[in-house]
Amino acid sequence: MNFKLSLSIKQRRQLSYGIEIVFLLFLFVFYFMWACHQPFNSAPDEKMRYDIPQYIYEHGALPHGGDPEIRDENWGISYAFNPILSYIISAAFMKIVSFFTTDFFSLLVAARTVSVVWGVITGFFTIRISKKLIPKTYRPLFIVLVTLLPQMAYLASYVNTDAMAIASTSIIIYMWIIGLETNWNKKSCIGLAIGLALCSLSYYNAYGYILCSILLFVFSTLFMGEKKYNCQLMIKKGLLITFVALLLAGWWFIRSYIIYDGDILGMATSRKYSELYAVDAFKPSNRVTYKSGGYSIINMLFSKGGWIETTKFSFIGCFGYMERYLGVRTYDRYIYLIAAGCVGVIFSFPKLFRPTKNKQWIRANILNIILAIAMVIPVFLTIYYAYASDYQAQGRYVMPMIIPLMYFAVTGVKRILDFFIKEERIPIITHVYAIILFITVLQTYKNIFLTMFQ
Repeated sequence: MNFKLSLSIKQRRQLSYGIEIVFLLFLFVFYFMWACHQPFNSAPDEKMRYDIPQYIYEHGALPHGGDPEIRDENWGISYAFNPILSYIISAAFMKIVSFFTTDFFSLLVAARTVSVVWGVITGFFTIRISKKLIPKTYRPLFIVLVTLLPQMAYLASYVNTDAMAIASTSIIIYMWIIGLETNWNKKSCIGLAIGLALCSLSYYNAYGYILCSILLFVFSTLFMGEKKYNCQLMIKKGLLITFVALLLAGWWFIRSYIIYDGDILGMATSRKYSELYAVDAFKPSNRVTYKSGGYSIINMLFSKGGWIETTKFSFIGCFGYMERYLGVRTYDRYIYLIAAGCVGVIFSFPKLFRPTKNKQWIRANILNIILAIAMVIPVFLTIYYAYASDYQAQGRYVMPMIIPLMYFAVTGVKRILDFFIKEERIPIITHVYAIILFITVLQTYKNIFLTMFQ
């Protein structure tokens, strides 16, 4: 009897793993189809981005951000001032493909495939996160919301570093969970260090996860161990994480420090080159912003067609150079669900942030607190940048919030359904809605890439 039960459990696990593998293979094929059907430079700044892996592929060297060969004639700068690990891998993919063909579009698809892989990595860790945080009934909905959000599929289909940034956040969040479960064993420390290294080498709008990792690690090691203030554990494990992260990512910032005269982020040097070589309208000193124009940040956020409205829609899905929007019903399916989740989260506060005493409060609430902080940081950074530096109301800039946002949305929806719907009917509702969203993204692919881009 025990043997049969054990075999049954084993078979269920094998079936579960089989479904996961099939889903990840589907993600790869689906993202890859988007990559193959998308014309060159039909995504935001893809030409500027592709210039970098093409340069590395042709020259076998990393470019200076101000190299005239890759410097944009309008902006006076290139994306090589930013971390370019994803582009380096793209160049390697291009080199492999070049052994078989040097056709332009084949090399382009090779470069895009790196974003496809980052998307699949996000899917892998999203599944792992769902098993830790999401009740079984709601896991398909959560996974579909993250991996098959139209904008997520779009980011996984062209040359960019946004897909890498999102993948790094999925690794980081999963390692947060494992670290809290194991009191930061070696696996969780090294895994977190890898996630942080990838994050630091991706895109600056994801850097809030580095700050959140520090906060989570410090508070969890100080307040959640056997000792009340376990400073020895914090220092020992903290040094391990720091060493591995610096070992993997430090080379880029050392290089930037050397070639950009101490500017380890390259941002000041980028601004200098933009001032020198950009056309007059795009020079930083001439650029008109909401701040320089004397407008309030409230006006920027809430005006008709303003930052909130545009970012909201483009977070769900907006293609080309922000001119190809989806249908109203498509947006409604996501907006209403996320809005309902937000309402549900308000009523879930006693459970998500339950009051207890001393270090038990930290143990009970630290992950949800950090996830909430990680969710809002990209939003605040993007709002400030749009207001004070360069108005960019694009949902891709806040995409690092996607996993925490969908976690809280699903948690809130669960609260509402538990209150209004009989328990036996809930799986039908959640699975049907997940299928609807699945069909929605398939329809998006058909409408955008098989119709509008032809």
